[in-house]
Amino acid sequence: MSKEITVFTMISPSYESSSEFILCLKMFREALPSDAHLVMTGETHQSSLRTLIADHIPGIVTPYVLIVKEPALIMEKGTIEAMLDIMTLNQHTQCVLPSDIRGFRSGRVAAYSTLRGFERFVASLFDQERKVMPYDNREPWMFLIRSEVLSQMEIPEDPFCIPRSLPESQTCIALNAYVHPFIDYYEEKRSDVLPLIPGGIATLLDIGCSRGNFGAAVRKELGCRVVGVEINAHEAQKARSKLDLVIEGNILTADITERFDCVTCLDVLEHVEHTEIFLNKIRSLLNKDGYLLLSIPNIGHWNIVEDLIAGRWDYVPAGILCITHLRFFTKRTIESLLRDAGFSIITIKENNTSLPGNASGWLNLLEQSGLDVNRKSLSCLGYYIVAQKIV
Repeated sequence: MSKEITVFTMISPSYESSSEFILCLKMFREALPSDAHLVMTGETHQSSLRTLIADHIPGIVTPYVLIVKEPALIMEKGTIEAMLDIMTLNQHTQCVLPSDIRGFRSGRVAAYSTLRGFERFVASLFDQERKVMPYDNREPWMFLIRSEVLSQMEIPEDPFCIPRSLPESQTCIALNAYVHPFIDYYEEKRSDVLPLIPGGIATLLDIGCSRGNFGAAVRKELGCRVVGVEINAHEAQKARSKLDLVIEGNILTADITERFDCVTCLDVLEHVEHTEIFLNKIRSLLNKDGYLLLSIPNIGHWNIVEDLIAGRWDYVPAGILCITHLRFFTKRTIESLLRDAGFSIITIKENNTSLPGNASGWLNLLEQSGLDVNRKSLSCLGYYIVAQKIV
């Protein structure tokens, strides 16, 4: 039987013209079978995807359909083939989902932060004996279904309910088809940062506020006024219902007369071309003795270092090597930058990970050869920094 597929997906208006989306789409296309038919809609409402599928179903000639929430994910070239193989070998299986880190293999940790690390992780998962697990009703990011089955059903308003609507025996999860999604990148609430906000503040400016979820949590937790700045017009609109005020545009050119007790920049500084000018702008927006709260990735993490030794530096849609990053920092460089910009560092909290099991051996060899090895930096994914404006 032919393994040709038709692919339906949605494009988020949040980033459809951005460099991260262009990379997402490129990586997505490369992971699809060469003969896949890709059909996209520029909306992220499930009803729009439903209409797209319903309109195309009568003319579909491929035996399989892949329905994808957004192409904002990473998967290996053989991912779809592994799902197709399950369908081919078992005629009773009507729908297959890829596996992901949710409830995965006794809580195994996704210990990767680069594309090479992802590739190695996926390779380590391959299991010739156990290829599937029962569907556990998880929300799908994508699923493969037989065209014949799809054509015989009333497409629901939310097409991602389809796997749950089928008999349990007809749906499964492919263990050898693993994906890592970047979906809901803008939905993060950043609860990890809330405990670091200095007490007693009455006003807070969140630069890069996205959909306002973090700012909304601050308002609820501290009862203070929260103003957001967001360059993405689509996200700024969503944030307006959650914050006291949202300013759309670039912080460097925005006309802001208000002054704040605290400014937050969560994974923002690495996207800024002129960091000194950016920090000077923040200083001007802070009250006397005001605080700056940063979260920033560490380019000195062992995953990056190991990739460089292997001759790899692969940009990805999000993470330490996000394609939109213009600057890269270690603890020392960010400390120097803040000091030169007129800030006194109050707290630095490290987001640590475990070094690989064989790390001690090769780190010892490096030290014995005379190299300076900073183990703390190698095990740190990023930093949370609270700094205070020096008057």
